[in-house]
Amino acid sequence: MGYNRYLGKCSIFDAELWGILDGLAFIHNMRREGVLMQTDSLEVVQAIQDSSFSSSNSALIRRIHHLLLNAGPWMIQHCPRVCNKIVDCLAKMAFDIIQ
Repeated sequence: MGYNRYLGKCSIFDAELWGILDGLAFIHNMRREGVLMQTDSLEVVQAIQDSSFSSSNSALIRRIHHLLLNAGPWMIQHCPRVCNKIVDCLAKMAFDIIQ
């Protein structure tokens, strides 16, 4: 799934949260259950894991938790950036073969 949203000026942290929120909204609309989220931002992983739905200062995190309440079992994992480079390279190779 591609990501396309105009965020204006915002932090990388907030951009990661918007990506997760939009993905969860998509999953919610498709009525899927169970979520595995992966991000290369350890800060985002900790913020989502450590905050509760009612105690977070971030509206984005509160919205994420609200969607997670209805998503069934969920897990969030930190995936180091080096892993992203490998996956990006494999995806590019697969795309080149298809064309």
